[in-house]
Amino acid sequence: MKKIPFYFIVYFAVCFVGLAALYWAITLSKTSIWEESAFAAWYRMFLYHYMHPMQYIGVVAACYALVATIWTVSMKRMRTGLTRFLEILSVILVSLVLACPLGGMLWHFHDMQAGFIPSFWQRKLLRGFSEGLQLGPWLILLSIPFNIISLIVGYFATDRVNTFLFGKKDLMSIL
Repeated sequence: MKKIPFYFIVYFAVCFVGLAALYWAITLSKTSIWEESAFAAWYRMFLYHYMHPMQYIGVVAACYALVATIWTVSMKRMRTGLTRFLEILSVILVSLVLACPLGGMLWHFHDMQAGFIPSFWQRKLLRGFSEGLQLGPWLILLSIPFNIISLIVGYFATDRVNTFLFGKKDLMSIL
């Protein structure tokens, strides 16, 4: 039980630092198909995720850390081959599915901070939950090359961190 917070912190730190570095590298190099950011946006959409990118990356990192920690703790043994590949891919995809509605809620929270506060603000946040489920996956798919690079790097990072936490304890042997 003592390992769970440690696993969460390690997975969160690896994901947050990796995604933040990738975001800044893509944004600064202007290699994204979008002019201003590594993230996609809808036409006439308020660009809160451009203004607060680290908060949205933090939501993804927290969801990833939660799913990866549960996966690591529930493992009975290390798997290899196709099973391991599918497990790690599932961890990443489930994390994104969890992060989409939370990202939608965060977007609506930023919308309310900008002055668009309705009388039923709780309903607005719940609408953000459903809109995040509907629109979030499309925004992720359209965020090229951020999505492709983060999926590939995320797979290998998850594999290495999980091997370190679950299996071998010598860091140099897994690098």
